[in-house]
Amino acid sequence: MTLRRSVASLWIATVLYWPMQVIVSRSWTTPYSWRDDVISALGAATCTDYCSPDHVVMNATFVAVGGATAAGAALLVRPSAGVARTGWILVALSGLATCAVGFLPMDVAPVPHTVAAQVHFGLQLAGMLCVARSVGRVASRFTYACSALAVVGGIAFLSPGKWGLGSGVTERLALDTLNVWTIGMGVLLLARSWNPGPGIRGR
Repeated sequence: MTLRRSVASLWIATVLYWPMQVIVSRSWTTPYSWRDDVISALGAATCTDYCSPDHVVMNATFVAVGGATAAGAALLVRPSAGVARTGWILVALSGLATCAVGFLPMDVAPVPHTVAAQVHFGLQLAGMLCVARSVGRVASRFTYACSALAVVGGIAFLSPGKWGLGSGVTERLALDTLNVWTIGMGVLLLARSWNPGPGIRGR
């Protein structure tokens, strides 16, 4: 399998992140609120603040998505150069932070869980901005758009009242936009809208 297809396959596969959320949410005895409940509530392992019967499935999904994100970015480190290489390293590390989110449920290890989620957000956003200028015009514009939406979502999530959108909506705008980016970059990579590195246009 070529480099393009390997990276694209890993990243596009993370689209399963959303169907898995739907599946897990349906097992709740009390309805899960997509507007007001945070994403991590789906991975709650105890019945303290939240009861999520299929929390193992959700936490495994966090680990799988993070692993796929990290692996795809890691494959791009070697053929890249300069700031772009730094960017892919940051994205890979952000994927590992997402894995940590799955291993550290919010109700079992609240502080480490929160730190891991924040590290994921910061590292991936920084990584995206580092690679934005080296991935071609279409992919660059897509990267900046996703980055802007993530920042807006993050500000809204931290704002009193959440701008009237709720914790669930604002958190997804902040964090899920980053996942949309990796999926979109995978699609654009297959479409040859950007080149992973010098000398590998045909790979």
